[in-house]
Amino acid sequence: MALRRGGAESLLVLGSLLCLLLIGGIAEIAVRTFSAVDLLGNSRNLFVAQAYGTSNGNAPNVEASSFGRLVYTDEHGFRVPKGGVPEDAGKPEAILILGDSVGFGPAIEESDTFAGLLRTRFVDRRIYNSSVIGYSTSDYRNVVDAFLPRHPEVKAVVLVYCLNDVSSASAQHIDRYLKNKTGNVPKLNLTETLRSFTLLSDANDFLRSRSKLYLFLRHRLLGTQMRDWKAVLPLYSEGRAADVEQSVRDIAEIAAVLKGRGIPLVVVLSPFEYQLRNPGDPETQIPQRRLADLLSRAGVDSIDPRPNFDDAGRRSTDYFLAYDPMHFSALGHRVIANVIAKALER
Repeated sequence: MALRRGGAESLLVLGSLLCLLLIGGIAEIAVRTFSAVDLLGNSRNLFVAQAYGTSNGNAPNVEASSFGRLVYTDEHGFRVPKGGVPEDAGKPEAILILGDSVGFGPAIEESDTFAGLLRTRFVDRRIYNSSVIGYSTSDYRNVVDAFLPRHPEVKAVVLVYCLNDVSSASAQHIDRYLKNKTGNVPKLNLTETLRSFTLLSDANDFLRSRSKLYLFLRHRLLGTQMRDWKAVLPLYSEGRAADVEQSVRDIAEIAAVLKGRGIPLVVVLSPFEYQLRNPGDPETQIPQRRLADLLSRAGVDSIDPRPNFDDAGRRSTDYFLAYDPMHFSALGHRVIANVIAKALER
C-alpha cells in the first residue's frame, strides 16, 4: 500500500511539473508571438580586451550575437553589415562615430541603425562605427588617441553621448565576459564576487538571453524604464559633480585633438525614454542642461535632439526598444540619423 501511495505521489509531482512546463512553453510562445520584447545579453566572442589602450572593444572580424540578433564586425572591430562594405575601399574620406550600446544599435539591423542610415546618406564617405557596449567618455578618448593618427581619412567625428556615459558601471559587465572568457576572475569585492559566481546571476544571464517570457515578466514587475531613469538621474546631482565634470573634460580633450587636425566634432546628447514621456517634469531637464552648460564653458557645442522626437501621434515608447530605457528602435535611429546628418551638412 505504501509503495502504491509513493508511486501515485511521484506521478502527481511529475504530472504537475509537466503541466508547469507546458504552461510555461505556451506562455513563452505567446510572448514571442504577441510582444515586441527583445532578448538581452551578448555572446562572449564579441569582445576583446585592451582594444584601444586600456579600453576593451569589439573583436575584429567576428560574427556574434547581441540582444538576440547576429552582428558583424570589420577588421577594426567596428559594426558593419553582413559581408562588410567592400565599396568603402575606394572612398577617400570617413566619418568616425563614438558611442556605447546606443551607437552600436543592439536588436536592430545594422542598415536601420543611425550609423547604417548615415552610410546611405553620405555615400561618398566611409562610416566607422566604433561604438562598443559599455563604453564611457574615457573610452571615447582612448579610441580617438589610438585610431585617429593612423586614419587621416577621418574628416568628421560624431559622439553620441548616452546619459550613463558618466559612469563606467556598464563596462563591468564586459569585464565579466572577458574574465570568464580568459579564466581570470579576480575577486574585487563581495558584490562583484556574488555577481560573477552565484547561481542566481548565472541563471539571470541564461534566461535574459533565451527567454522572452522571463524578460516580459521582469520588465513589467520592475518597471525597467522608470527604474533605469531613476538610477541615472542621481549621476547628475551636485554630489556627483566631479564625475560629470570629468566626462566633460574627456569630451573637451577629444574636441581639442580634433580641432588641431581641423576635424569638426558633433556631440549629440541622447535622451532616455522617460524624458520624452514626461517633458514637463523639471527633473528631466537636469542632465542635458548640466551637460550643455559645462560643454559650452569648455568651448564644445552640443545638440539636444529631444525636440526632434515630437512627432504628433507617436508615443515616447515608439522610439525605443520595447520596455527599454535608452536603446532606440528603428524609428528612434532614424530621428538621430537625421539630427546628425543635418549637423554634418551644416
